[in-house]
Amino acid sequence: MKILFFAVTKRQYNYFKNLANNLPYSSRVQFFPSLSISLEGLKILKEIDKNRILDRKFIEIEAKYKNSIYKSLYKLFLRVQFPWVVMVSLKALKSFKPDFVLLWNGKKFYQEIFLEVAKILKVKPIFFENGVLPNRTTMDFIGVNASNSLPRDAKFYKNLSYKSRDLPQKLEVRKSKKAKKSFDNRLPKKYIFIPFQVAYDTQIVQHSPWIKDMFEFFDIIEWLSQRLDITFVIKEHPSDRVSDYSTLHKRANQKIQFSSENTQTLIENSLAIMTINSSVAMESLLFKKRVIVLGEAFFAIDGVVKVASSKEEILEILEDIDNWRVDERLIDNFLQYIYKDYLIPTNWRNPDKKHYQAIEQKIEESI
Repeated sequence: MKILFFAVTKRQYNYFKNLANNLPYSSRVQFFPSLSISLEGLKILKEIDKNRILDRKFIEIEAKYKNSIYKSLYKLFLRVQFPWVVMVSLKALKSFKPDFVLLWNGKKFYQEIFLEVAKILKVKPIFFENGVLPNRTTMDFIGVNASNSLPRDAKFYKNLSYKSRDLPQKLEVRKSKKAKKSFDNRLPKKYIFIPFQVAYDTQIVQHSPWIKDMFEFFDIIEWLSQRLDITFVIKEHPSDRVSDYSTLHKRANQKIQFSSENTQTLIENSLAIMTINSSVAMESLLFKKRVIVLGEAFFAIDGVVKVASSKEEILEILEDIDNWRVDERLIDNFLQYIYKDYLIPTNWRNPDKKHYQAIEQKIEESI
C-alpha cells in the first residue's frame, strides 16, 4: 500500500509528515511548490477543465482583495502557473505510483488541479479537513463539507442506537486573526444568532447558491428585521483576515447588532441560529438549538434543521418559530453517528495513537 500526501502549507506538510511516520504504509509527502516536473503534463492539459478551476479561484480573489491591479496580475500568474502545477502533480504521481493520494479539502486551487491529475491516472483520493465537532478531524473518501459521504436521509439516523450518548458540551475557541472591534456584547432576550463566514472560503464560493457574500446576507437580515419583532445578532468570523464590514456596522440598529461575545454563549442564549453552511450549525445542534440553513451543507437535512432557499422562506420559518419543536432524538442520533462513527478522534493539530489507528482502520475498510 502506497500513499502520496500533497501539502501546500507548512501546517499541512507537518501534519502529513506525522501521518506518514505513524501509518504502516509506504508514503511520500509532496510539498508544493516543486521544481520536479514532467513535461508529459502538457499533454493531459486538454483533459482538465481549466476554466472551471480558474473561475472558482477568481471568485475567491475578487472577494479577498481590493486592488484591481493586484487582482489582474494575480489572475495572470495563476493562468501561467496552471500547466506547471499539472506537470508537478504528474511527476509526483508517476514517479511514486501511489494507491491513494491524501490531500486537504480538495477544493482549493492547487489541490483541485492535483486531484484532476490523480483522477486521470485513476488514483483514489482521501480528503482531510477540520473536524465539524470539537476535538475531531474529518476524513472522507468522497469529499468534505457539502461534498462528503454522509447520508442525507433522516430515516438513516432515526434507526440508529447508541449505548453511550456522551457528546462534547464545550466548544473550541477560535482566536481572531485580525484586530478585534469593540461591540456592546449585551444580548437581547430574544434574538437569532447569525455567524458570518469567510467570504472567500469554498463554503461560500462553491456552496452558497443564492447568497453571494456577507453583504448580501446582511441585506436579507435587514429585510427580515423590518418584518419581524425580533433582533438579529451577528458575529464576524474569527478566521476572516481581510473582510471590512465597517459599512455594515454603521447600518446596525436596535434590531441588528454585531457582537464579539463567545460563540458558545451566543448559541446557548439564542432563539435560533441562521447560517449559510457554517460549522457553527453543527455546534448549535450539540445544544439542541433550532438551526436554519441557507446553503448547501451535509447537515441540511429536514428534521435535523430547517432549510430555506429564499428570504420569503426564512420569513415564513421565523414567523412560526414558537411552534418549532426540535426533534432532539433525531438530532442526537445524527450527532452520535458523526462524532463516533464518521469523524476521526482528536484534532489533527494534536494527533495521538487513537488518531492514527482510526485513520488506518478507515483505510483498511476501504480496500
